[in-house]
Amino acid sequence: MIHELREYIALPGRADDLHRRFADETLALFAEFGLQVDGFWHEAGNRGRIVYLVAFPDAEAADAHWARFQTDPRWLAVKARTESDGPLISEIRSTFLVTPAYARP
Repeated sequence: MIHELREYIALPGRADDLHRRFADETLALFAEFGLQVDGFWHEAGNRGRIVYLVAFPDAEAADAHWARFQTDPRWLAVKARTESDGPLISEIRSTFLVTPAYARP
């Protein structure tokens, strides 16, 4: 099992729109895709920096998930509709995390 830490940086003035998209649409699609979200946060004092943690069996499964998600017609429709006034995100960062043997239960 690995975890992927995903970080989204909203464009200036677009943080509320990005939060709304996650709350109203994206998280429901994640659930339909069977994505295991293990935590979801924004930085204290900075709603424009959103981070969340998702679990996958391995990096290949993560890559396959995101490839399917990014080409899903429902996601493409949500993205087009919510970005009709321009993009919401300036940057997305992804980091894969593994638990070292000494920290495993």
